[in-house]
Amino acid sequence: MIAFYPHVRIEKYVVMPNHIHLLIAIQQGPSGASRTPPPTSARASQVIPMFISTLKRLTNKTAGHALWQRGYYDHIIRSPDDYNTIWHYIDTNPAKWAQDTRYVTDFPDPVRRPGCCTNKEVTQMSRYFTKTLAALEPYTPGEQLKLPDLVKLNANENPYPPAPGVAAAVAGAVPGLRLYSDLTEAALCAAIARHCGVQPENILCGNGSDENLLLALRAFCDETHPLAFADITYSFYPVLCDLLHIPQHVILVEEDFSLDLSKYHGLNETIVIANPNAPTTLLQPVAAIEEVVRTNPDSIVIVDEAYIDFAGPNASCVPLTKKYDNVIVVQTFSKSHNLAGARVGFCVANPELIADMNRIKFSYSPYNVNSLSQAAAVAAMEDENYFRDTVGKICATRADTMTKLRERGFTGPDSATNFLFVTTSRMPCKQIFERLRQKGVLIRYFSAPRLSDYLRITIGTPEQMQRFFEELDLILG
Repeated sequence: MIAFYPHVRIEKYVVMPNHIHLLIAIQQGPSGASRTPPPTSARASQVIPMFISTLKRLTNKTAGHALWQRGYYDHIIRSPDDYNTIWHYIDTNPAKWAQDTRYVTDFPDPVRRPGCCTNKEVTQMSRYFTKTLAALEPYTPGEQLKLPDLVKLNANENPYPPAPGVAAAVAGAVPGLRLYSDLTEAALCAAIARHCGVQPENILCGNGSDENLLLALRAFCDETHPLAFADITYSFYPVLCDLLHIPQHVILVEEDFSLDLSKYHGLNETIVIANPNAPTTLLQPVAAIEEVVRTNPDSIVIVDEAYIDFAGPNASCVPLTKKYDNVIVVQTFSKSHNLAGARVGFCVANPELIADMNRIKFSYSPYNVNSLSQAAAVAAMEDENYFRDTVGKICATRADTMTKLRERGFTGPDSATNFLFVTTSRMPCKQIFERLRQKGVLIRYFSAPRLSDYLRITIGTPEQMQRFFEELDLILG
């Protein structure tokens, strides 16, 4: 193990119930200690993915890829304090408590857990929490602050209110709250079907698109049938896999963050492709995704289209559901239909796949979309003029915002979503994020590998973007 990869040495390892911590030393070159001087972030970001790839390849020969059930986090050690902090985290990790079958009641010096959904100090699990999920890292949502005069550009929410008829529709549904909601969601499925140009039997609704993803993964993945997805994409996919004990096949995106979809051909695994991708904003043409579908005839291909309405005409893969029986297209009311708080999503597929997912739905949550949300979603879906108007406004503001960012030295891809993915050399992106936050402007910063030099900025109203630029200009000087 010590010398199987050039200039990398495994100094320590800790085996957890379902993952391994490795402390690896990266040398500067053919000679020289790894921590004197410490490796640069750039060198580490190049070496670590290649090292992990080599480690996977060697272990796959005997254990199979099911051993690798999620991606990895890397932490660059630049000082003794970094070293002590990381290993204190490992020593007090809840997964280690479960492995040692002991219950820790106190922390002498709490540290922050990477990926913790609360963004607070380490929280203790009870001694009753199942050991099977001891190492589960929950999804990290965008920060939800309640501050006056807050400009919230961190969660990809729609800055405009719901369609005018939504409030009346919700009010009209209130008298019926004494009854269970329509578990067939008939009116909502009919409205979605008209909007998408399919039949109601091609639609399944969920409590947000995340539930539709969960239903699909539960129906079409198991311990022997992995889920394949990109290493840089919607971070809920690995969380669902960990929760459902689904092996993961993580496929690296290219240096420019694009997806080489030829890597997905003939996998014989369930595949999920976020299109446009988050947080990179990049869109794959329908023809390229169709080739993935065609070359995996015995496996399900899920196309997650949360942001598709901001990508322009003919960008959706919904037409593929009429041509192939192994495609599921997932969409949401949270973004382009202004209903993030209502928690409504849906998927489009052939009736047999919908029946499969309904079998899962009726096994745990038959009334998964409440009556008020169904009424709100029907009203929102039926107001096509308002939908087109707000989407058009966001796309126009997106173009204007990108132009202004480029004038200030930012770079990034042309976006097909309601947010931008940008970087700059003028100031570390983490510092920009922190200083904007102090001024009441929230954007999104990711510390994950390959993303730490980028910012994700949701498109708000023109007034919100003006405030963003005012604060940004003061920060940049």
